[in-house]
Amino acid sequence: MAKKSTTEKAKNKVAGAAKAGADAVRDIAGEAIRAAAVAAAGVALQRTAEALRGGARKAESAAPKPPQPAGPPAKSARRAKRAPAKKAPRKSAYKKSAKKKTASRRRAAR
Repeated sequence: MAKKSTTEKAKNKVAGAAKAGADAVRDIAGEAIRAAAVAAAGVALQRTAEALRGGARKAESAAPKPPQPAGPPAKSARRAKRAPAKKAPRKSAYKKSAKKKTASRRRAAR
């Protein structure tokens, strides 16, 4: 008889542990399903919002724009006259001093 009661207790403990494990698995599975549903809903809402924004942009570009209010009168496009530029006198080789001529010849000879 002792064996029967010991095995009966062990059986009850195993059954209880299995029920507790099943409850835990059920809770975890429920949380996973909820998280997946929230993520899927977020993606769906995001894509819907993007589609609506794209449609709004197209509608805005197609709508006629109101006329611009008249601002201050524009200034005349007259340009100020400039004095003609003076040309710099050209230096010719014959106007160089003798020292400069010899110095340039020495540099060129090197």
